[in-house]
Amino acid sequence: MNNSKIKSAIIIFGLIFLVSISACNNQRTGADIVDIPWQWTSLSENEPASQSVVPNPENYILTLNSDGTINIQADCNVVNGSFSVEGTSLTLTLGPSTLAFCGEESLDLMFKELLNSVDSFSIENDLLVLYLENDFGKMTFNK
Repeated sequence: MNNSKIKSAIIIFGLIFLVSISACNNQRTGADIVDIPWQWTSLSENEPASQSVVPNPENYILTLNSDGTINIQADCNVVNGSFSVEGTSLTLTLGPSTLAFCGEESLDLMFKELLNSVDSFSIENDLLVLYLENDFGKMTFNK
């Protein structure tokens, strides 16, 4: 192999290495979503296609704690549980909940039901996006 081919091979290898490192640094991990009280702001459903804004997002809060537990405020109710993350897969296991009636307009039951069907997540523009199983849709949260 002559010198120019060796130099070209080194440059190509170096570029591939830099692109690989850059891609790894842009991936989000479970550490990016823990210990933050996330407020539920919207729901996008795929079938039928619809987008809903959550009224009073401060009443619907999801906190994933660094110890693997979750705390949920579902309007006037409180739920505890646990979670696990593997790559972008996210499993939420809801535990005991208070069972107060929060009113006809409350989304507390829907919130808990949707959280039970989360299967993955992403971070998009500092928003937490939880994807629902069976491609049902996604829930969006802000800090």
